[in-house]
Parts: sequence; structure tokens; C-alpha cells
Amino acid sequence: MNDINTSVLSKEIVSQSIDSIVVLDTNQKILFSNLALQTLTGYTEDELKGKTFSFLFPPNEKGEQSSIESFVSSNEAHYIAGFLKELELITKPKGTIPVEIRAFTIQNENIEYYAAIIRDVRERRRLEEQKNVLINSLKRLAYMDELTMLPNRRSFADTLQKTIATVKRRNRESVLAVMDIDHFKVINDTYGHDIGDLVLKKMANIFVDCLREEDTVGRLGGEEFGCILPDTTTEGATIVLDRLRESVETHRFFIFDNYYLNITLSIGFTKVHPIQKPEEILKFADIALYQAKNNGRNRIQVYPV
Repeated sequence: MNDINTSVLSKEIVSQSIDSIVVLDTNQKILFSNLALQTLTGYTEDELKGKTFSFLFPPNEKGEQSSIESFVSSNEAHYIAGFLKELELITKPKGTIPVEIRAFTIQNENIEYYAAIIRDVRERRRLEEQKNVLINSLKRLAYMDELTMLPNRRSFADTLQKTIATVKRRNRESVLAVMDIDHFKVINDTYGHDIGDLVLKKMANIFVDCLREEDTVGRLGGEEFGCILPDTTTEGATIVLDRLRESVETHRFFIFDNYYLNITLSIGFTKVHPIQKPEEILKFADIALYQAKNNGRNRIQVYPV
């Protein structure tokens, strides 16, 4: 078997590596760069040779210039995560590329050199960003109603639980209201579910516009919505909720070019008591809501009725 020239073989492997490789002397001057680094940066071998390590990397946020020594561990290879801002590789087009670097020292005939393996992490970043977007979307879907973009019943119940705890801790009054679109089934049966969905989305917009930023409105299911008014007395809630009811009553819900529906809202509400469970408070608000409907709809009713 022929002897393998390891020196030639190693140089060829380095030259063909998909990772960028650079070798520097102790003055941090570039002695060698492989084809991958040249391709990544856009600089030729001659343009890189003799340049310092700082030629490839910009100063960090504090204005401190990068030094290859700071990436070398005396005990073992030191990895720097690619998402760190200080590891942005400068390219000839004057742009930067996020990279991951592994730096180490090497010995050759009693002379010490620095070497670094530089990996392009743009694709990894892109995949991580896609993953984060997906995770955030799943979280949003778990707690938001997809049609109206309001908190769903699960999220609303969590907020109600926190409101109960706040009422107990701070001894401040709060109110829970349940709101139901009058004769919504007729709208669906007459005009179809697409129009029904349009009404629900517009109704959600009205709620958000009429209520305070600290208030919480969510879709409990179907045409039923919930509303939490923190730091509000039953007297104050009567004014707010009646104004909300009037806003719905006077709004023109356009479903075709020049055709609109007049829609009304029935509301039941109750005081949030610190010793009650969320389902109990919702039940009392529902009782008031049913009473409002039994009394002719398009009205508000407080519990106890």
C-alpha cells in the first residue's frame, strides 16, 4: 500500500471544507484562508492574506474590537453561539453575515498559530425564526378566538381568575358581564354563516372601541361574549354597559353594498366576589342575561335580578 502524504491530504481537505477556515499568526495576521471563507466573504485569498482578525469582524456594541484570543479557551475549544451580535462576519459587499466560530491554537515546528473554523448560521437563524413564529402562532391560537381575534373562553377564564385574586387582595370592586347578540340564529339562517361571522367580527371591533384598555372582552362561544371591568362598581358598570348596548343598537352592520342590519345586544352582569369561583360568577351573569332576554332583549340586567 502506498504511503499517504498526510500533509498534502490535510491541506486538500481544509481547502474543500464547507466550513470556512482561517489560520493566523500570533500578531493576528491572516496566513491562510480556504475557499469557503473566500466565497463567504467575497474576498480573494490575496485580499485576505496579511489582514488582521479584526478585518473580518466589526467592533462589538461597546466599540471593542474582536480579538481571536478572546475566542480561545486555554483548556478546551470554546464555542460562541451564532446568535451573538459580536459574531457578525464582514463581507466585501459591506454587509455582515451571522456566523458561529470555534477558535483554537495549533503548533507547527514549535511555532504557535491561531486557527478558526467559521460556520455560516443564516439558515439556522431562519429556521429558528420560523420555529418561533410557529410557536407564537400556536400559543395565540390556544388563547385567542381565531375569528374575532379576542381572547377565547379559556383565556377569559384565566383573566377572571386573576381578577378575583386582585379583588380579594386590593379590596376593589370589579364587574363581570355576559353579552349575547339578539336573534343571532335568525341572521345565520337567513343570510348564511359567512354573514354571521362578519357580524361577530364587527361586534368584536365595537366592544374593543367602546371599552377601556384595562377592560377585558372575550368570546365565550357562539354569539356570546364576556367582559371584565376592573375597578368598577355596579353603578359604573351600568353606565358603561348601557353605552355599549346603545353603540351596538345604533350601528349599521353592512352586509352587502347598500344593505345593512340593525342588531341589538342583551347584557347580564354581576359583581365579582372574592370568595366565588369563576364558574359561579359566570353563572350569575348568565342568569342576569337570561332575565334581560326574557324582559324583551336589547337591555342590561344586573344580578341579583
